[in-house]
Amino acid sequence: MAKNGLEKVTGSSVTEESALFKVLHWLIAVLIVFQGLLGAANLRIAWLQDHLASAIVVHEEIGLLILLLTLSLFIVRVITGRRSGAGAQPSHQLWAKMVHGAFYGLIFVECAIGIWIMGLLGKGLTILAWHMPLPITADPHFAFSTVLQWHAAVALTLAFLIVIHSLAALYHHYVLRDHTLTRMLPVCLSRTNPKS
Repeated sequence: MAKNGLEKVTGSSVTEESALFKVLHWLIAVLIVFQGLLGAANLRIAWLQDHLASAIVVHEEIGLLILLLTLSLFIVRVITGRRSGAGAQPSHQLWAKMVHGAFYGLIFVECAIGIWIMGLLGKGLTILAWHMPLPITADPHFAFSTVLQWHAAVALTLAFLIVIHSLAALYHHYVLRDHTLTRMLPVCLSRTNPKS
């Protein structure tokens, strides 16, 4: 039931997700896709390479925003008692828990690696106009030769997981014909019934 505007999981059924949960979910999803595209573009588009310092600042600030939003979503899940796959058959519950756990873990690891890279580059963190130095010894060679590759590998793993997650949502909607997808869509789109 609603508690401070948040929906709570009761028993084995899940009511429609709260607006806050949906907003956080979709903001994180859109920002992660944008971040992946920007990160790839930084390495491949000449204009961005000519303006790399600005592109890195944008990439860094969006990464920190993703970290903040993901922490917020995690806190909302804990407060509301929301469980991945609640109400689904046991095998689907297990997959849902594994995928959502992997999402949280990979996002936190990706953000930590990004912060480490900024420290290795000797730049520290810039949040809007505020700058915070990091207690990391600068080593740009290690950042570009090794740590950036780890950052890219985690990003690719996240992209793969996004594809799996999207396919699972479509499977629920078109094969199982349940409301897993529709309860996560914006209110104006979630009124349709997959069984009709």
